[in-house]
Amino acid sequence: MGPGPCTRRAVAAVCALAVASGIGACGSSSTTGVSPAAYDKSICTAVGPFERDIAARAGALDLTKIKSAAEGKSALQGFLGAIAADTTTAVSELKGAGTPNVRDGTAIQTAIVSAFSKLETTLGAAASQAKSLPTGSPQAFKTAATTLGASVKNSMGGISASLSGLKSPALESAAHKVSACESLNAAG
Repeated sequence: MGPGPCTRRAVAAVCALAVASGIGACGSSSTTGVSPAAYDKSICTAVGPFERDIAARAGALDLTKIKSAAEGKSALQGFLGAIAADTTTAVSELKGAGTPNVRDGTAIQTAIVSAFSKLETTLGAAASQAKSLPTGSPQAFKTAATTLGASVKNSMGGISASLSGLKSPALESAAHKVSACESLNAAG
């Protein structure tokens, strides 16, 4: 049953890229907002638990032990619903981080919130689509679940690409000094 690993890898990839890009963020003018250290702390405090929760949920999702298509459907629905809810929480926290007082601070904040909002939409749609997975035969379930996993992965690739050009030496430097960012810095 292939969609579990694809979904887990896609989620992990977008989280790692978002964290690395978000902490390392962008570049042209903004003179108001929160300090780079305060901004990084808020971002890492939002993304760190989000990343850990997804890793824990993905680790608990073992489709190889599923005995029926109905059981697989239920497991995927639970997994996708839970990570969609985790994403909603992260988006709310990211919005509350404020705008970093760095060059292009508004663009940085907008890009990060936008990327996670798109992730929220993608995962919410996947959770809804999981409700329609067929359970009449194991093969039909596997085919539909694999297609769903591929769709999520493709969508996340586009989200990741939206963060790839962000750079800010001030945020990058501050992130290395913020304890909440230590585990994320190791991953990025």
